[in-house]
Amino acid sequence: MKYLGKYVDFYCGDYNKELKKIINPVMKKNFGWLAQKDYDDFYSSAAQVVWECEKSFDETKGISFRNYLIPCIHHRIKTQITHANRYKRTQRDPDGNPVCDISMDAPVGDDEESVLSDLIPSDFDMDLVIEKSMGECQEKRIEQYLKSLLKIQRQIVELKMDQIPASEIKTRLGLSSKQYKQHCQELKSFANVSILYQNIKQTEYEKGEHKMDTQAQTMENCKTDKISIASIIKKIDKHTIRFDHPLQRESDQWSPAMKGNLISDILQGNKLHPLIFAEQIINGAAIIWDLDGKQRCTNAYLFYKDGFKISKNIRRFLIRYQIVEKDKNGRDILDENGYPVVTSAEVDIRGKKFSELPEELRDRFLDYSFNYDQYLNCSESDIGYHIERYNDGKPMSASQKGIARLGTRYAEMVRSISGMSFFKNVGNYKASEFKNGTICRIVVESVMTAKFPDHWNKNQEVICNYLKEHASAADFRDFEEMVSRIEKVVTAETALMFDAKDSFLWFGLFDRFLDMGQKDERFIEFMSAFSKTLHKKEVDKITYDELCVDKNTGKPRSTKDRSIVMSKMKLLEKLLADFAESAENVAD
Repeated sequence: MKYLGKYVDFYCGDYNKELKKIINPVMKKNFGWLAQKDYDDFYSSAAQVVWECEKSFDETKGISFRNYLIPCIHHRIKTQITHANRYKRTQRDPDGNPVCDISMDAPVGDDEESVLSDLIPSDFDMDLVIEKSMGECQEKRIEQYLKSLLKIQRQIVELKMDQIPASEIKTRLGLSSKQYKQHCQELKSFANVSILYQNIKQTEYEKGEHKMDTQAQTMENCKTDKISIASIIKKIDKHTIRFDHPLQRESDQWSPAMKGNLISDILQGNKLHPLIFAEQIINGAAIIWDLDGKQRCTNAYLFYKDGFKISKNIRRFLIRYQIVEKDKNGRDILDENGYPVVTSAEVDIRGKKFSELPEELRDRFLDYSFNYDQYLNCSESDIGYHIERYNDGKPMSASQKGIARLGTRYAEMVRSISGMSFFKNVGNYKASEFKNGTICRIVVESVMTAKFPDHWNKNQEVICNYLKEHASAADFRDFEEMVSRIEKVVTAETALMFDAKDSFLWFGLFDRFLDMGQKDERFIEFMSAFSKTLHKKEVDKITYDELCVDKNTGKPRSTKDRSIVMSKMKLLEKLLADFAESAENVAD
């Protein structure tokens, strides 16, 4: 049995003499002056860490106790500072009342032990983390992260902050276990988590200080090279590779098994399809857009950040690797020629995060290189052409392919509108519909119904092509204003009517309503009346309900056929006109 207490005696003896050598420099650097009682609190916590580390320390691992101890003490200091500053990290309403705790300890995801601080990059320097400036930077990141979530996802986070059990959260929010799990997975999606790694300060590109090596003109159309995962991670964090082109589909399209098989292939060193990049010169700087390979890059990035565990349903899960043998002092064993002596090992990677892999496999993962092709000096139309071309053979949804036809300018406006609070927090939309392009489709269809109803087409690509040629930026701005106006007056009851199936009808009808000169609240009153009785009212010997069903087969009709859409809009316009007229008569 090993003797417990020798390290405690060494570090905590003589009034914490050795312990102070570790703690005092950190405290002075980040706080300047502190009262002695504050120092005493940190000494007490650190002494507890020494005792805990001594009990768990394994001398056979080839690492010194000091190197084992210091990170543990730093982590405890970080945790103690986080709790001390919890009151500061609280959003407040205009009256100063707490609204939502945005502490680094806020829990996220399906794992009850996972907190926001777990999503901060593992390679952050501890001293920087606890500096005031970095603390403020993290504050902003966390606030932006929470704002990026859907309303129900933010509610989940808030309930978790109050330590409400998952079972009660599902009951309160009316979620099934499957829905709850999906939302928890979304909390760790690339689109959300990457916000925590963004540089809040102005980027070098925005300052115009960073110029990539490029030429304004070149005879070369495309170049081929290799790029390591470590380099991809660094470039993502520095925003020198962009995955957010408005014509590109969303990230997080892969299933857990697909993600796991990707990691398995990388760890085996298997060859994967090349990445496709496009260089676009903007303000004299070369911006690199990812055109194909977004899922590979973003999932490799998320895995490195411990964003997910490797699925148990992967094809090959036993990975072989080599270990350099060590002597009892932890030094590499060399043969008579000075070469390291190695032995083979094998690990089951299922259920493991990046940080749980052996060091050798972590290094292998970061060293893995993708081949890539990069198109040079691309115009906006070139990028749109290549995005569509490279996704022809992939399971890209009709909504996603349609956006590629819209053109960069209007696609950016559609993406912006689809991120409005109404869609994220008010309307009756599923979390998956934000990833598969459905919300963008709703925006496009609604603009079409409002501004160009006579040219309606159920084919999303045809609609996008038409809007690209005939719409104006003002048409999209008008729609954005309509969404804002509806959000101000919509009720909980009528908000449910704005779903993926019928939203375009209600937005199109509201555009007609605006010409009637009545208050916006009246339109919501009409929607409420429609949901209760007017859907059964005959107009020209037919009801809205009857338009939704084929009278010969009794089966639901396609909701996007031109004839059905035009008939529904015509009927709704008449019902709305009668409803508005009745309001005017009452006023008279």
